[in-house]
Amino acid sequence: MRKKLLIRALTALLILTFLLYAGPRVREGTGEGFYVQNRQLPEPEYVGTITLYHIVTHRTYQGSVTAFLQERAEAFNARHFGVRITVEGMGEADFLERLSYGRRADMYSFFSGAIHEELLQAADYAPGAELREGLSVTDYAAPWCFSGYVQTDGGEGENEPVAALICGGEGTVLDLRAWGDIQRDAETMAEAGPAGPFTDQVCYLGIERNTDPEKARWCLLFYGYLVSEATQRMLPALGAFSVRPDVSCPYGDALLFSLDKAYGKVTAPDPFLYHVHRTKLLEEATLALAGDRAAKNSFFQRLAIVIEAGT
Repeated sequence: MRKKLLIRALTALLILTFLLYAGPRVREGTGEGFYVQNRQLPEPEYVGTITLYHIVTHRTYQGSVTAFLQERAEAFNARHFGVRITVEGMGEADFLERLSYGRRADMYSFFSGAIHEELLQAADYAPGAELREGLSVTDYAAPWCFSGYVQTDGGEGENEPVAALICGGEGTVLDLRAWGDIQRDAETMAEAGPAGPFTDQVCYLGIERNTDPEKARWCLLFYGYLVSEATQRMLPALGAFSVRPDVSCPYGDALLFSLDKAYGKVTAPDPFLYHVHRTKLLEEATLALAGDRAAKNSFFQRLAIVIEAGT
């Protein structure tokens, strides 16, 4: 009995001694410092704000490409703490005015012919996915969506000379957005169909030449996000077409579905040579449609240069 009491007394003494010496450290360990040390997440990489200008020289069948890019940028930002991509949309005149004031972005979204390559830096845009035949990545920019043209015999709308001459000069060739607006704003009995595989409405992403290497790396990651299958499958909401052959328009809109098939192999100009030649191509196409044979010959010779460079 005495032996058991002695053992209990010694055990109690040991526990009391432990609490006297170790207690303060235990209490310190369970305090705020302990949880901060053990629950603190790695500090996020801070890149700062990356500005994207979207230059509006063309519009898709419906909706706003600028708004689409803003939504995708917000989704991208939510996945990458420390990075914030902001999107500003503007017309070509406003864009050129900003450049004249030295207000440049970190990257640009633009349709063929809107800017010259000297504004951009060379980069490895490897999209990580196959592109539609006829679309290609350049050293200075890469495509992420496109729109196109329809042909109608109804006579509505303003004829697009370049596309009209390329598809034979018959009927009226309209920008897809123009045709969509006609359908939405007035009743029409006219029908429209694909105007052929040509389009100069390919939208590219390019990195400003003065963007620093770390921001440029994130610009490339954003391009990869734009051409991912999940993002490309959102494009039909704009009536726009995917640059990927494995993403097509749904069956819901017969016209968009038929255009998507017609653009299975795209005929597109080099975006930067098109910037050099587009004014002359427009002038020559307008004259050719009025019957000027010399202008027609010159047009197709010039067109061959920009198309061949774009393939």
